[in-house]
Amino acid sequence: MKSLAIPFIENFDSPTDFDALWKDDSSNSPKSYSIESNKLKITTRAGSQDRVKRHTRRKDFGVGNYSWRIFVSRFEEHARSSIGAFLYHSGKQVYEFDFEIGSGKPQLRAKLNAENDEAVVYCTSQSNPFSSEKFKVKMNAWSDFKISLADVGGKYLIKWYLNNKLLKTLQTEVNTKMKFSAYCSLENLSFMGTEWPTQEHYVLFDKFTFRQ
Repeated sequence: MKSLAIPFIENFDSPTDFDALWKDDSSNSPKSYSIESNKLKITTRAGSQDRVKRHTRRKDFGVGNYSWRIFVSRFEEHARSSIGAFLYHSGKQVYEFDFEIGSGKPQLRAKLNAENDEAVVYCTSQSNPFSSEKFKVKMNAWSDFKISLADVGGKYLIKWYLNNKLLKTLQTEVNTKMKFSAYCSLENLSFMGTEWPTQEHYVLFDKFTFRQ
């Protein structure tokens, strides 16, 4: 079994290790994920509101660098389907720092001048403060998504990167005593599009790493 000590490196090459180190958090949804050819594959059903998620059993992630290598498949146009790569703290106060990736609503795609082969990327802090900016990424292609957490005066400073390009920087009011689990997900979510999917969607995760 892989060590829980820092750093945390997941190559999705062992179903046994995956089950030992990751926990299901799917919300009233089938556990539609599997380890295939050294990849984590997650699917959601057509016409559903599936929310399929796995998170690390480890909940002590803090300052450091988090990277997900993700194959962004082609989304049905304007579908309410979203790939998630994010950090989540549950408790009396909930905190979430995330990437959410999907087709996007028509108005947003137009604002971003998104091409037919591009998806929308949300870089979001869900609270303290809430902040969300939108960018673009190629579909039917592998990309590297990175969140960096630094300690500035006892509060998290967040940076979001896509393929090593800095997209967004945010100074939060979230105390660095707050610790997180890391997530990989595919969810049919209303904010991402205008129509519920009429086809199955999928995502592949090739690697997740945490290093201080």
